[in-house]
This record gives sequence, C-alpha cells and structure tokens, in this order.
Amino acid sequence: MKNKTRVMILEDDIRASYTLESTINHHGKFQVVTVTETCREALDQFKLYTPELVFVDITLPDGNGLDVIRKLRTENESCHFIMTTAIRDTVVVEKAVQLGVIDYLVKPIRMSRVNQALDDYLKSIETFRNQTTVDQASIDTLLGKSPTSHSRRRTPKGIDTSTLERLRQRINELGLTEFSAEEVGQIMDFSRITARRYLEYLESEGTLKLELDYNTGGRPRRIYKMLS
Repeated sequence: MKNKTRVMILEDDIRASYTLESTINHHGKFQVVTVTETCREALDQFKLYTPELVFVDITLPDGNGLDVIRKLRTENESCHFIMTTAIRDTVVVEKAVQLGVIDYLVKPIRMSRVNQALDDYLKSIETFRNQTTVDQASIDTLLGKSPTSHSRRRTPKGIDTSTLERLRQRINELGLTEFSAEEVGQIMDFSRITARRYLEYLESEGTLKLELDYNTGGRPRRIYKMLS
C-alpha cells in the first residue's frame, strides 16, 4: 500500500459498496483501507485508519452522511470527501458543496465516473503539492470552471455534436422510453462501446437515467430510461 492514497467507504448499499471498493482498488494509486455501513462505525474507523479520501453515502441506518462530514470538519480532520447517493435534490447538493465535497456521484454508480473522480482528485492534489503558487487558469481548472475561449468544445472529446443530435432525434422518432446500449447500437449502427459513451453523456446531462437489471442470471444489464 506504499504511496497509495488511503480510502474509506461509508456505504450501506452492498452493490454500491462492492462497485466502489473494486473500482478504487483496481485503480492502482488508491487502496481501500476500511468499508463502513453506519455513521458511528465510520467515525470510529476514521480515527483508526486516518484515510485521505472518503466516499460518503447520505442516507444511512443511523443518520446522515453529511453530518459525518460536518463532524470531521469541526474536528479539523485533513481529508477530502466524495458523495455517493441517489439523492438529486438541489438543496442537498448545495449543502454538500458548502461542506467542501470535491465530487458528487449519483447512483447507480458507474465505474467510469468513479475513475474520473479519482483522477480529478489526483490532479488537484498534485497541483497543490508541486506548486507553491497557482495562476488563474490553474485555479479555474481546480474549481471546474469552464474556459473562456470561444473555441472551446461544446461536448467532451469522443462526443460528436451532430451525431448526438441525430441520436436524440431517433430516440424521439421511435418513441423510446427505455433501452440498452446494444439496442441503440443497432438503431444507430454504432458499436456497443460507442453507444454506451453517448448514452452515458446523455445520463450525465440529466436526459437519461441508468438502472441495473439484476434479473439476468449473470452480469447485470444496463437499462437507460428517458427522464421527463
């Protein structure tokens, strides 16, 4: 575990906890040192393992994950927090931001999104450790500010705007309300990987909702549902 970032997970959902632990440990630069399911257990384990990064659920059997963060903040604990929750309420998100949460992952948790959160954490830590001062551009990057250049991309790398619009039109034309990446791939003549990339983008902007179908007899099936 030498030179790896110590991570604690506070999560009472077994599936979400498994996804987090396996993804984090697979990253290579992180190591889950403890997995907890209650607020009280998390506070006790925090003192024992002193993690540098904590993934925190909000709704827990004995309280609220935000209260755990708040208590650790009042004790001046040096740690970063990432929320993992199904709650999308803007009031809750605002409270998390006010407590200094560095990321907010909405369930069902995607492994690609967990890896993105881990990579973003590493970038911010490396910036602070390797520089004594930072310029405005570096600060903007750390705070997730959009670049001011008029030439900036409207969509992320790998997402073509015209193709994205064509996908939206096909979904509307066919009246689709739920579908898999494989089905979209057939409709659009995409590979499954390409279809999933576009569907994950639509999910990230709030157009779709991802659900996992565990009634498959094997690996869960990803189903994307339109949000009204």
